[in-house]
Amino acid sequence: MSLYRTIIPKYTFIPYDFPTSRDGKYHCLLDDGQILRSRREQLGLSVYQVAEMAGIQFSQYQRLESGERFFSGCSMKIGLSVCAVLLLDPFEFFDVNVKQPKPDIMMPHEVFDGLQDEMPRPKKVGRKPIRRDIMTVYFNHPSFSIIIPREVLVALGKPAYIQMMWNLNEKRLLLHVIDSDAEQAFDIPPHLYDSCTALAFPRAAIFSELKEGLGWDTELYAAECRIVYDKTNELFILCDLNTAQKSEKIVGPFAIPTCIDDGMDDDEILDEDGEENEEL
Repeated sequence: MSLYRTIIPKYTFIPYDFPTSRDGKYHCLLDDGQILRSRREQLGLSVYQVAEMAGIQFSQYQRLESGERFFSGCSMKIGLSVCAVLLLDPFEFFDVNVKQPKPDIMMPHEVFDGLQDEMPRPKKVGRKPIRRDIMTVYFNHPSFSIIIPREVLVALGKPAYIQMMWNLNEKRLLLHVIDSDAEQAFDIPPHLYDSCTALAFPRAAIFSELKEGLGWDTELYAAECRIVYDKTNELFILCDLNTAQKSEKIVGPFAIPTCIDDGMDDDEILDEDGEENEEL
């Protein structure tokens, strides 16, 4: 899983000075591969070391340095990784010369979990865009309060246990990966990832209050959810119940946490501060 993160490592780059004659009157003209080799030798690194530090195969880097493959034609990730290891500024190396817009014209992001009538609606032009950052969680099934599709749990890294935290005021549900010995840890049966379509929770006391607050009837609802990070860099799935819309029937088979079958009441859902809701 590859995600853009707001925490980006700080890298140091050193301008590349082409080799000169003894009197400094002439500079040696080098191609991309020769520049890579020259800087590698300046740093006292072997080809194996550069490849290992850049996280690529030895043969990949060897082809770049030998000129068998043009450096400008490699993937952005490989190019940036090699430049970082060799302290080469990628903008200087690739001779990027573009006009940038002024930073002060950039507007802040809209909140992604705002109420629907407050969210800007893009004009419908052409084909409907595919939003890969948005997934779906289902609520108010005739037999289950919450149904979490397998793809949502896969996005969390196929956890063995999750914790659910709610916020009634914000109409929000958070899913969080947790250890087996933590309180209110719901287990995910291993067969879910092989033969089931979703993890399903039988109806709980907390859901009755959520349903009443949202004004839902007896039909099935689908709400948007996304991968988010909090200020401590913890990973969550955030379900925004404000986006809930009536949905078509979702087909099983469903897996149910065994801890519920063993006597754990699935209304034991925490609030966002990690405290159990004693009012329900």
